[in-house]
Amino acid sequence: MKKLITFLMFLLAVGQGATAQEVSGQQMPLPNEELHQLTPSTELHQLAPNAELHQVTPTYSDILMMKALSSSELLATQILPLPFAATQPLVYGYDASRSETASMEVSKNLRLTATGAYRSYIGLMDVQSVSGGVQYSLGAMTVQGALAANRYLYYGRVFTQYGVSGQLSYSFNPNLALTAFGTYYNTNPFFSMAAFPFVPTTSYGGYMTVGNRSFYVNLGVERRFNAFEHKMETVPIITPAFKISNKVTIELPLGDLTKHLIEEILIKSGPHRR
Repeated sequence: MKKLITFLMFLLAVGQGATAQEVSGQQMPLPNEELHQLTPSTELHQLAPNAELHQVTPTYSDILMMKALSSSELLATQILPLPFAATQPLVYGYDASRSETASMEVSKNLRLTATGAYRSYIGLMDVQSVSGGVQYSLGAMTVQGALAANRYLYYGRVFTQYGVSGQLSYSFNPNLALTAFGTYYNTNPFFSMAAFPFVPTTSYGGYMTVGNRSFYVNLGVERRFNAFEHKMETVPIITPAFKISNKVTIELPLGDLTKHLIEEILIKSGPHRR
């Protein structure tokens, strides 16, 4: 009789929409119930008080770089943190930029290079870059070509930029060389004036290098796309450089400063001067 009453109560509860958990009083997960990720419990930490428990998950920078380097099928199966993208930005107590370069000398005159970089401009944007280049030398002439992909994370939005570049250099003697260069990007995005100096755009030009191993100057002209004004502009190339050691060279690009000074002088001396 007692079992019959229990069975009738169960049928009544089911008819009113109750679950098996509420009838039995046991917390058993249903098949369609969402299961949350397990996290280390307090009891486990008490058993091993000296153990540091960290949740291992790929950062957003890892995912962006993997998308640039891998196919969607590889991303769907496994996400591996890259060495230069694993470090958190400076706001988390680490360096704000990392880069790695792999180079292979195919022959005496031919070299292949691959570069990956991660830069975090704190409070502004994050930039992921990958590039592959080839360099061929023939006597006094050097030819370089490269393909590049840049991804910008700007306030929750992701922008991708692809580019191709080339450079031709010829050395007349140890103290004089001539270089012509050009870079084309499929898009030249404008985010803000704060991010304007850190986003490369389509450009081309040439300069000559005069000096020696300790001190030299690059003098020339460059045409580049101004993403703010949506037009090409001409900028002089004036870059003195001081070579302190084999690994340290200080360059002072003065082209933009010279351009602004000339514009100020022309404006003040022009017909619309105040």
